Amino acid sequence: MSTLEEGISAPRIAGGPGFRTKFHFDRPGKVLEPVRDWSLGFITGHRTRIVLCMTLAMVGLYLLQDFLWPVAVKPVSFADSLWGSASVVWLGAVIPGLLGLLGALSFRHPTHLDAVAPISQLVVFRIVTRGTNREAVASTIRRCVTEMERTPLFRYLVEIVIEDNPGVGDLPRGDDIRYLVIPRNYATANTSLYKARALQFALENSRIPDDAWLVHLDEETQPTSSGIKGIAQMIREEEESGRLRAGQGALLYHRDWKKHPFLTLADNVRTGDDFARFHFQHKLGRTVFGLHGSYIVVRNDVEKSVGFDFGPHGSITEDAFWALKLMEAGGRARWVDGYLEEQSTQSVGDFLRQRRRWYQGLMKVAIHAPVKLRWRLAIGANTLLWTLAPFAVLYTICHFFYGFEIQPWVRALANFSFASFVTLYLTGLKANLDEHGITGWLARSAWTAVQVVLLPVFSAMEATAVMMALLKPVNGFHVVKK
Repeated sequence: MSTLEEGISAPRIAGGPGFRTKFHFDRPGKVLEPVRDWSLGFITGHRTRIVLCMTLAMVGLYLLQDFLWPVAVKPVSFADSLWGSASVVWLGAVIPGLLGLLGALSFRHPTHLDAVAPISQLVVFRIVTRGTNREAVASTIRRCVTEMERTPLFRYLVEIVIEDNPGVGDLPRGDDIRYLVIPRNYATANTSLYKARALQFALENSRIPDDAWLVHLDEETQPTSSGIKGIAQMIREEEESGRLRAGQGALLYHRDWKKHPFLTLADNVRTGDDFARFHFQHKLGRTVFGLHGSYIVVRNDVEKSVGFDFGPHGSITEDAFWALKLMEAGGRARWVDGYLEEQSTQSVGDFLRQRRRWYQGLMKVAIHAPVKLRWRLAIGANTLLWTLAPFAVLYTICHFFYGFEIQPWVRALANFSFASFVTLYLTGLKANLDEHGITGWLARSAWTAVQVVLLPVFSAMEATAVMMALLKPVNGFHVVKK
């Protein structure tokens, strides 16, 4: 047996038919009481909830506007009319909102994951880290091992790609854990930076076979039972069909809910967006909105066929760069059932800097990605629409003091856009409440009310990040503290 193969877990199946218990963690190493499997609460009502949420949000917005502006003020001068016409800035989210609604309505929470059978393929959880947050890395490594012991559906390795630093020796060791230490003088042919450099080093130096499947994890992204089952199901389907598509699923952000409730609520939109726009693009099989850098499931030889050596321009959002290169080369994408757990930022400053990096990185993808225009166009258009966010917020504030009657069609589309935004947050909130085990009606109602009340604050935060990117762009890759 080779060194690589030594200690690789043999597949076993946990539980049996009807096994529906999922364990939850509120901090590394602490197991809470088992709660009902996340999928059961959504069997019949997901689509109904989406429609109801959109309807109530639309009605609520009209009622609120009629209360705040009971008398429609007519513009009397050219300046008044010009200012009133500027209300079209509110329409920047109409197209993303519509596509997200289509994705959310087509989404189905799976009810079949407990029936997923073991597969023979080797699966490698690849964690990329600088090694500065050793506690987060160690927690993720331990969680990978623990979850695989509970749901052993495939042979696995945990592969940590880490910068050369003194802390490497303090991280967990085991037969199923491998370390790829990046030499300080390592450089790619195209001088790629940051995570792209690390991923390229892994492609060049990892000894895993070409037919192994990779699950990319950030240092704080941790697997769950449902995610492991979804990954096994996807790999079986892709191997049997021969399509070998890259996959991605939904991420949750509830792990530090008690410690950082405000920022956890702020990130619920990301889970909602996974069920919406990101699910929509994976139904199409094309990554028109980009790709998360974590929870990417891809076969090793497919990833190698593209690589990550995109140079400095492709080193800010290397995931989106890679996805477009894969699409142009004929690769396609798909949805993966089940959740993985992320962690929200720990400060508002990091939240803003994280979003600023995403905006700047996606803009670089739209401009510099070495693919045909048709592959860059959707990401470019979506990023340009995102650019309108701070101006929409500023216009809304000014409208309280200097506002006029809004054209009915503008008002209707603007309300639709914001209602879709509300729906993303509340959909993400429900999923995170379910996974965190908050089941009491009173507590869930309270969190829902807080989520709605804070929506203007979260909108302002998202818009501020874009304004920061426009007014004070930065070079480099800011690593947020988690």
